[in-house]
Amino acid sequence: MKEILRAGSFVTFALGIILSTTGCGRSSSYGSEDSGVPGHTKADREAQSAALAELQRHWLKTPNGWTAAEVSGSPYAPEHFLRQYRAFTVDEVQPDDLSEGDKLNGIEWEGQMTFKPTVCREAGGDGGMVLDGMGSFGPNRQRGRWTQWVDFTPGPMRFHKIKGRWEFKWDGCYLRGTLPGPQDYANAGVR
Repeated sequence: MKEILRAGSFVTFALGIILSTTGCGRSSSYGSEDSGVPGHTKADREAQSAALAELQRHWLKTPNGWTAAEVSGSPYAPEHFLRQYRAFTVDEVQPDDLSEGDKLNGIEWEGQMTFKPTVCREAGGDGGMVLDGMGSFGPNRQRGRWTQWVDFTPGPMRFHKIKGRWEFKWDGCYLRGTLPGPQDYANAGVR
């Protein structure tokens, strides 16, 4: 009988060690909803869907990638051009821990979404550098043709859900562009 109790205690101990080392990935202020992906809660999946829907309000998915009509320069001398990323591939959704004050202020989720490295090209405008020179190589854009593709890792996209509504923090990369129309392609001189 003592041997059975010892064997049972050992099995319980071993299971405790195994389960404690494989944990759920992160603790969440939203509870422990099981999504099948460690650390990826229902709230995190909802955040990712909301962020991708917001991107689709600014970027048009085409066979060559995601395209947006952009404007840079001063309001007195704006430069209109097209920017195209080959892909928007989500690397990670990173929720922030919410403080008691955040929760009392109606914040339900806050964090960022990061993307995997991609490539970018641009067309149109008056000769500015692709990504304003932030890429791995800075060819100048011009009307009538796409530039060479340049390597680029998009920065994180920050956003939160407050009182049931998703709000996205403006950045210079994702949310300033608009869905391109036929006139934008004509102005850039490309298809």
